[in-house]
Amino acid sequence: MKPEAVHPSIRFESTDVNAKAVVMTGVAIIVTVIVFSAIIFGYFSFLLGRRERLSPPVLPMNARGVVLPPEPRLQPSPRNDLRELRIAENDALQKYGWIDKSHGRLAIPIDRAMQLIAQRGIPPQTAPDSLKLYEPHAGTRQTGFEGKVEPEPR
Repeated sequence: MKPEAVHPSIRFESTDVNAKAVVMTGVAIIVTVIVFSAIIFGYFSFLLGRRERLSPPVLPMNARGVVLPPEPRLQPSPRNDLRELRIAENDALQKYGWIDKSHGRLAIPIDRAMQLIAQRGIPPQTAPDSLKLYEPHAGTRQTGFEGKVEPEPR
């Protein structure tokens, strides 16, 4: 005897899902993924071997790998470093000291050096032989292009 439906608009499946088809589909997907992974791995291995054969030799400077830059690589306290640099520069500008004791060269403070230059002036120096000086009334200076370039039309 057939059981009566509770409500005539309610219906249901009379059979279950085909388990064999679902399992076979899952197995087929897994096998396909493994086959394609093996094909891609083989192709990449082929390309890697080809690259090693066809690439130029490694440059000597790159043969050692990554070379670190010289010390110091980090500046942990830039403000302290700047302060120390300014102290060293001020010492060089403000203190007396020997530059070359054997030749009698002495460093003097810059303020004193400017006072001495203002009092004594800059000593004259001999001009090199290759220096050409022209009188201001000569009107032109030689540029090196005389006779090589036509003058511009006026």
